[in-house]
Amino acid sequence: MRSVKARDARSEKSAASGRRGKILPRAPEPRADTRAQRKAKRGAQSGTRAEGERRLAFRRPILVLTLILIVAGAAIGLFAGGHVAKAVGRMEAAMVAPFTDAGFAVRTITLAGEERTATDAAYAALAIGKGGSIFSVRPDEARARLLMLPWVADAEVRRHLPDSVSVRLIEKRPFALWRNGRELSIVERSGAVITKAGTERFAHLPLISGAGAPETAAPIIDALTRQKAIQARLQGIERIGERRWDLLLSGGVTVRLPEEGWERQLSDLERLIVEKGVLERDIEVIDLRYPDSYVFRLHNGDSRPVPRERRA
Repeated sequence: MRSVKARDARSEKSAASGRRGKILPRAPEPRADTRAQRKAKRGAQSGTRAEGERRLAFRRPILVLTLILIVAGAAIGLFAGGHVAKAVGRMEAAMVAPFTDAGFAVRTITLAGEERTATDAAYAALAIGKGGSIFSVRPDEARARLLMLPWVADAEVRRHLPDSVSVRLIEKRPFALWRNGRELSIVERSGAVITKAGTERFAHLPLISGAGAPETAAPIIDALTRQKAIQARLQGIERIGERRWDLLLSGGVTVRLPEEGWERQLSDLERLIVEKGVLERDIEVIDLRYPDSYVFRLHNGDSRPVPRERRA
């Protein structure tokens, strides 16, 4: 009995000593946050704040729209009221004032080439006032305004330091008068209309009429300058059907030219006037469109074809 108890006592003692010798694991202590973790936390916080602001904006759209309209209205009011332009003007005036005081003010404006352009109209288009800074003169803008005048084909605007501006105009050349219905216009050689004003001063120009006449009149007007007898009696040139010409001569005589080969017919008409004296007769229409004969229609309505003379 004693031996069994002794063994049990030793077993309990060894178990107790084993428990004392074994090291139990310790609970982990919380570590300090790293830099990345702190950055992530801040990002999460800012994201949460931005999300909150977006939610606020979506929850209150009327408030946001009202603020936008207030800002836009204020901006429009500033521009519409001229406040911005006035502020810019005051700034520009303040910048150029020292130069004006130093002698760089416009004192002289010379204008050349204004044969048909009114002087007052040219100065008004320039919009350059004497006494202002010469550095505020913008030649390109002044030239663009001059080109809007009806007679101005080109213009040159130059600044001459310290105090003068020179302007030279190149004007359009009138070529003919074009009657279009009841309207009368002055046209260039190209057919472009110059103006409808002041046509009475150009009564000496050839008078053309009919659709398409201005663009196609240059060749026949040039050819007529070589036919002195026709030109002396010429009162008008009419475009017919945008294909051919009729000449309107003094005495109510109409000369009908063919669509092609009208240059030769002008020479024949010149000879008929000079050598045959056809315009001294009671003729209303001379039809030159037939290759073998001239057709003369009298004022009483009779028509008389006359064979053409053969040329050697």
